Amino acid sequence: MIKLSLLGKQLNESVEKLSLENREIFDDIIAFIRTSNLKTRDGEEFLQQMIDSFLNAQQQGISIEGMLGTDDIRGYCEEIVATYKSRYNILSRSGEYLMYVGILVVVTSVLGSFTKNLTILMSKNFKFNNFSFYSYIDFDFGFITTFLIAVTFYFSLMNWIKKSCFTKPVISNEKKNKFKMYILIIFICIMHTISKFAKGYVFYSLNIFLVVIIGIMSYFIGKYLVEN
Repeated sequence: MIKLSLLGKQLNESVEKLSLENREIFDDIIAFIRTSNLKTRDGEEFLQQMIDSFLNAQQQGISIEGMLGTDDIRGYCEEIVATYKSRYNILSRSGEYLMYVGILVVVTSVLGSFTKNLTILMSKNFKFNNFSFYSYIDFDFGFITTFLIAVTFYFSLMNWIKKSCFTKPVISNEKKNKFKMYILIIFICIMHTISKFAKGYVFYSLNIFLVVIIGIMSYFIGKYLVEN
């Protein structure tokens, strides 16, 4: 079985061979498939099949619509996604979910520590010995709220990217990257506000390094399940 990293590398190399017009279409297909909550391997293997078909059609001078047998490319992709998802269940997605949880735990913990220290830096009673990344993560109302906001932001971003696919005029990758940056900045500001005003009863505290290690382990265990 080919590793996902190799599939991704092969895909990037093949995309470079597409004409400008075909590449714009294929970029939308990539974005649509990767934001449709498919299993990573299913999505990457489908994209590999599609790029082979694109290159073959391009070589023969056939339009993409002619190759697919329809001019509704979004509808075509939606049918593919629905077919894959009809075979899924919670157990089959366990590896993917572990990866997502690992990523969210690490990102939320690191940003939580950053905003916590940012609050200390901005405090009128700031003392340098209070500033440290060797801190504990407090699982309180603020942390839980931040985690839920992180999940909401992630799915909102994925949904926005998915909806922007196959639209005219095409939203450029540069604009998409700027949007992602704005989202990150807004997210950090919200976390800072929560850490300052949403302090409450602490349910549990863990050293940040332990939390990050748990997140990393969750990610790699999930990745192993996905790969095998």
